[in-house]
Amino acid sequence: MMKSSPLETRIGIIGGSFDPVHIGHLIIAQDAAERLELSKVVFIPASIPPHKQHLQRIDAKHRLNMLQLAVEADRRFSVSDVEIRRGGVSYTVDTLKVLHEVYPDAALLLIVGSDTLVDLHTWHKTKDILELCEVATFLRPGEDSLEAIAEKIDLPEEQRERLLRNVIDAHRIEVSSSEIRRRLAAGLSIRYLVPPEVEMYIYEHGLYQGKEG
Repeated sequence: MMKSSPLETRIGIIGGSFDPVHIGHLIIAQDAAERLELSKVVFIPASIPPHKQHLQRIDAKHRLNMLQLAVEADRRFSVSDVEIRRGGVSYTVDTLKVLHEVYPDAALLLIVGSDTLVDLHTWHKTKDILELCEVATFLRPGEDSLEAIAEKIDLPEEQRERLLRNVIDAHRIEVSSSEIRRRLAAGLSIRYLVPPEVEMYIYEHGLYQGKEG
């Protein structure tokens, strides 16, 4: 696992749709902050995720607002609207370049789930991404063994070995944004699945109600 020098500023990056943000996102962020010795964790909601262009999302304004409500009480966490302001399809490589300008003296660590790791070879400019940051992978619930994951990473051996050194087995929370949307559409409670502030925001704005998926 990656270790920092005492003087190094290390910033974790968590991207995604956050449609909506839930406790699983926050627990992963906390685990990352502790296990990877991060100075801060930045949540970055996508404008249009490259692998989810076909999906309908709640307006970016609401996703951003919910994220800000979810993290405002924790000084380790912050939210960036860099991808929403840029608009269009949100490519991680473009975001990392911007973040290097914002944090020129920091080491950037991209935090992903193991399901994302095995698809990393399909991302836009994967080689450039791996040059701009370290990738820290958190195992997801029901995930295969590390050996099985390794077989699915379709990248050169050197890159695959580097990625596998940074796989972390921390809390595995079986909560998903799609599950929350389905529960809301069915009129079921989402209490304890999202922060109270996010739950209140969803009901106040009538989000996801009557919509499946």
